[in-house]
Amino acid sequence: MGAKFTCDLNSKEHRYISEHIADVMEKLAPLCHGYFCSNLLIHMRSKHMEPTQTRPLIQHPDVVAHAEIMLEGTLPQYLEGIWTHRHLQVTNSFTVESRDAKEVFEGGWGSKTELVLSGCQICTSINEHRELVDDMCRHITGKSDGKLACWDCPTAFPVFIQHPYCAPVCLATASYQEQIRWANILRAATQHQSSGLTLDSPESRAFLEAVSTLKRLRGNGQGMVHPMGNEEEVLVSMVMEERMSYLKEKVFPRIIVHHSRRKQAWIKLLSEVYRMAGQQVKAAMAVLKEELSLYRSDVEKQTSAGLQQASLLQDRVTHTITEDMYEPMLQSLLQTIVPRLDRTLQEVAAPICDSFASTWQYFLETCDDILELGSQSSSVKDIKKEVLTPLGGLATDDGRMCQCLNRLELSLEGCDWLQETWGVHSGTWKPLLLKAQSALYKVVDVCAVMFWRLVSRYPCSSFNSSELTAVLCTVKDRVVKHLDTELLALRSQLILEMILHITLPAFAHGVGAQDLSRYDAMISSEQAIFIHPDIIFRSILRDNLSSYIQSVMRYSLPQKFVPLLVSPSNPCSPSSVFSEPVYHQLLPPGDCQKYLCQTCEGSASGSETLTPSTMSDWDKTLVSSVLDAGEYVHLTD
Repeated sequence: MGAKFTCDLNSKEHRYISEHIADVMEKLAPLCHGYFCSNLLIHMRSKHMEPTQTRPLIQHPDVVAHAEIMLEGTLPQYLEGIWTHRHLQVTNSFTVESRDAKEVFEGGWGSKTELVLSGCQICTSINEHRELVDDMCRHITGKSDGKLACWDCPTAFPVFIQHPYCAPVCLATASYQEQIRWANILRAATQHQSSGLTLDSPESRAFLEAVSTLKRLRGNGQGMVHPMGNEEEVLVSMVMEERMSYLKEKVFPRIIVHHSRRKQAWIKLLSEVYRMAGQQVKAAMAVLKEELSLYRSDVEKQTSAGLQQASLLQDRVTHTITEDMYEPMLQSLLQTIVPRLDRTLQEVAAPICDSFASTWQYFLETCDDILELGSQSSSVKDIKKEVLTPLGGLATDDGRMCQCLNRLELSLEGCDWLQETWGVHSGTWKPLLLKAQSALYKVVDVCAVMFWRLVSRYPCSSFNSSELTAVLCTVKDRVVKHLDTELLALRSQLILEMILHITLPAFAHGVGAQDLSRYDAMISSEQAIFIHPDIIFRSILRDNLSSYIQSVMRYSLPQKFVPLLVSPSNPCSPSSVFSEPVYHQLLPPGDCQKYLCQTCEGSASGSETLTPSTMSDWDKTLVSSVLDAGEYVHLTD
């Protein structure tokens, strides 16, 4: 009872965690080097040997320039254990900066605390936040009903920010409208920061693949990384996951504290370990990035000199592995994937289609509101203020826009079924959801700016209402056509990525571990730096499964933006999915266009309902021949 309330790690615990982080970084470095060389070869092949294709808008970096500050204000804020008045800013890059209000008033803008929101939960009531805290402290048994200091909010309109491993932050807003605005903008910042890592460079691809492999080798999770935040945050989260049982079972029990403060003690312990791990990982990543930067210049020269030979060898190794692994892949596909894919596609696609349909409808209604304002205007002095004001409703802090994005969440029943069927823990959906929300909003935001920029090209001040309406109709048609293209591409991308996340580990497990050492003889010592049979093998697994899933999606998803109606003939039980398998062609890496796909009678490309397929007569004739690998596997030349 009288013991000092401290959650400091002792020297032994500090050394243990520090050694664990050092071990992670030591094993990560060679993996990053290997994956970097492999990805650099792929990057240079696509750059020099393949035709350039226009990427979908969603794959480009952010190109929309907003005001430098999206939202700011001075308000009471609970940060680092105390309530103080602070000035909070959300910049156009979704950086959230907090400064002491007194220093800002005196002109001191240099000192700031940058809030890390990747993976955070934003809520607006004490009860919601209490549930989040209870979930963080689920392992704490016995009575622990003490309240957190952040719950003593000086206003009735709190906004809570809860990081998975850090102490809570709370804003005390002055009104309901201000509370909703801050909550929405912080949710948008969370979505943006959580999807900060992209696959637009060999370095980023190498890092993510290296972390995936490291997690798999260490038996941590399913080996697929859907990161939240930058490289340092991804690694720190991995360290926290791996050492969580150690903290719960070894460190926390020695902390003596009154039972009413046990939850506060646990959160303080997590915050301390997270901060310590972050400092060590940041320093180690700086060294690794410098190594890769120096390494790249040497490897690029070597790759350029032997690009043609390396490309031919890579194709030959891929060809050989695909031939040898055809039978295990086919059996895993038929036994593990096909029987459960229909229900899986329904659970994943339904909320995504619903969200995209509501977003598309909201954008069209916004365009119609603009046309109505244009038809009512006899003269226009400021087109942006007088006619294009509805575009402001598509902002990050708009309530309806947030509702559209929230529709991306999977149902609780769907999450439970996916966990029971595939063994995918519900916690893995958080990174995917935040990434999807950020990507969907980016498309809407770019199209809204596109509308404004196209209209601004016309001398609207000299137009009468009919001329202005004609201009607005032309712009609307062009923007909506662009919106349709981007949304269709993004919708397919998100569904495919999520289903791959669910099914790929089971598919790889069904294929089983393979002895790939026999392919080393095909590779010379000079080319071994670029060509790794294990990397090629995993790429073959992913590409073949991806091609199969895409062939199913092509005949199952609606071509228009409408909610996906789930077939009533498919009740929520694992036994109700495909009664008999439908046989699809197994495809080689990169060949996603050639496939054999037989759908049930009455199912067409524009179908709005996913229905279980049945075995047709044509399918029955295919059963015997589909097992002939030579006939049905098209190998990459």
